[in-house]
Amino acid sequence: MTTFFDFVRGGGWVMYPLLLLSVGAIAIIIERLLAFRSLAYLAPGLLPSVVKLIKSRRIEEAQKQCNAERGPLADSLETILKHRDRPVGVAERQVEEIGSDYFAKMERFLPFLDTVTTVSPLLGLLGTIVGMIGTFNAIAVQQTRGNSDAVLSGVGEALYATATGITIAVVCFIAYNYFAARLRSVTSETELAATRLINVLTDEGFFTPDGFVSREVNSEVQSPTRA
Repeated sequence: MTTFFDFVRGGGWVMYPLLLLSVGAIAIIIERLLAFRSLAYLAPGLLPSVVKLIKSRRIEEAQKQCNAERGPLADSLETILKHRDRPVGVAERQVEEIGSDYFAKMERFLPFLDTVTTVSPLLGLLGTIVGMIGTFNAIAVQQTRGNSDAVLSGVGEALYATATGITIAVVCFIAYNYFAARLRSVTSETELAATRLINVLTDEGFFTPDGFVSREVNSEVQSPTRA
């Protein structure tokens, strides 16, 4: 029965860098799964609740609700509410800064998975070439010495390396696309939620495209005190 170590040895020296790449890829996949639990959390139901509170003029309560949640969507909504007395551009820049920080953290280590997806099949191909060279050399020797074991060893080296490289590439490819899809989804949902909140605040008269203008201030300007 062939053990794992026999399999690694049978694949030749190419198996050792492939083994290192596989260990690194597995560690990153596990780390990213744990990190995305908080970085990609979209606080389901938060936006409708905040919108309802805003329409009820309970801004402070809406802020507390956002502060109690985690993730880019909750932080973006809280930032918009905190800057409701500033120009719209200020709030948008703050949201963009928060989003960029989250998205950069989510993208961390993903280039490594992308690189492994490309490199591991090439290393497997290299192992195949090296193994076939050994096979051809063994065939040449067999004609004079009858060394059939060397031929089988060379064929095994070629097949082991190829199979390992392709397996690593497939796993990394699936993981990379999963995380990339999650990143795109979180980015889209966060941007839509931020835009929705800004539109609601605009409709409720908390600010205009030129800046935040509270209804209380508007009423004072439009209804001056009688002499």
